[in-house]
Amino acid sequence: MDPDFGWHIRIGEIITTKGFLFRDPFSYTMPSFPYIDIQWLSNVIFHFFYSLAGIYSLSLIYSLLWFLTLVVVIKSIGRKVVFWEVPIVLAIAILFSYFGVRPQVASWLLWSVFLAIVLNENRWTKWRLLLPLLTILWVNLHGSFALSIATLFLIGAVRFFQKKLKKDFILILLLSILATFINPYGPRIWHEVWLQMSDSSLRWSILEWQPAFLTFDLIFFVYATLSVMLVLHNRIKFRLEELVLYFFFLVQAVSSIRHIPLWVILSLPMTAVSFRHTLNSVRKIPQARERFNKIYRFTLFGALTILFLQSLLVLKSAMAFGEVSFYPQESVVYLRQNTPKGNLFSEYGWGGYLIWKLPEKPVFIDGRMPSWRYKANPPNETGYAMKEYTGLLNGKIAYKEVFEKYNITTVLWPKVRPMGYLDALSAKIADRLLKKEEQYNFLETLKNDGWRKVYEDRLSVIYETPQ
Repeated sequence: MDPDFGWHIRIGEIITTKGFLFRDPFSYTMPSFPYIDIQWLSNVIFHFFYSLAGIYSLSLIYSLLWFLTLVVVIKSIGRKVVFWEVPIVLAIAILFSYFGVRPQVASWLLWSVFLAIVLNENRWTKWRLLLPLLTILWVNLHGSFALSIATLFLIGAVRFFQKKLKKDFILILLLSILATFINPYGPRIWHEVWLQMSDSSLRWSILEWQPAFLTFDLIFFVYATLSVMLVLHNRIKFRLEELVLYFFFLVQAVSSIRHIPLWVILSLPMTAVSFRHTLNSVRKIPQARERFNKIYRFTLFGALTILFLQSLLVLKSAMAFGEVSFYPQESVVYLRQNTPKGNLFSEYGWGGYLIWKLPEKPVFIDGRMPSWRYKANPPNETGYAMKEYTGLLNGKIAYKEVFEKYNITTVLWPKVRPMGYLDALSAKIADRLLKKEEQYNFLETLKNDGWRKVYEDRLSVIYETPQ
């Protein structure tokens, strides 16, 4: 269960019953913030199908979206391409790591369809007028709609440089830009996208925004190395715009792991085609094809082994994020029976769950808020909740002043969670590269100041302010 799952359900419920949100309804730190929901339609879908048949219906839907993404990408490779199994297997292993009941998965399918049209001349001629309509759907499903405009801009810039830019392309670009305004927030939706894309602090504070080199994602580096070697070796076989997109989004993937699936979808057809070009380039060498086939079979066996092992790791990791194994399910039951008089403070990763399961108590922060900035905030609110949150946890902000400001009387906090080997290795790499200081113990500070522990279970503890 993704940490944001809960607020997706709650927002979908509110939109369905009361209408669109324009102020934050869930936090006590930024309730006046001019909220822009960049995935309102996905939230409605979440609520509708969860109400209909629970998590299983959503799992089925997003599994189908993932499968259709693979179908579109494989179709884009073309029937004449041979030796496509290795990149497909490696790509599936990577995508499986990022797959879940998340709005981002819908963007994978839209991205694959968009690329299939834009990067193929025959499909462009036949289906280019579909792109603005696709953008209308995309802008209401997820904030990654900006990919479509960025891609068209990059292709347009390359074609302008090559003096090949045509009027129909400019028209589609303009129509697609206008299509992004067709949402409940109009052009303002770009402001939320800009907040997230320009917030460099996300790279170091939120896991999915971190650079790829801070995570031990071996399968991605294996695939990326193989892909880059093949594409560079066969670079003259590709158009300049394809190479520009390939390396532009590769840089994005390396700089932030949330972009890895997008680059994999883009690079997969080019990687598969590069295998064919590589084979053609060695045909004239005696026994080259036989040797190539042996190497390829060995590589395919290795890729299948990686996929099997990766699947086991991903499934184990997914089980660790179940409601019973990760979220404060039992603590929520206690808090319902013993409702705090003041506000509740809890960790970032539990914000979405509390919005869903304990709606009567607003939260300090949740997964929607890391990039929120608000210069016109009232005195009793903050203009940057994420900064206050991290400041509290690292001891740079005195918790007593903040708690008094928001009338926080109760703290729900997780117990120390044991890290797996790969997580521990990734943390050690991050510590070495970033030279992190010794971590401030927030919970120990509360105990030293007389906060009373009123509840404890295997996952969490609850402390109340001293009387």
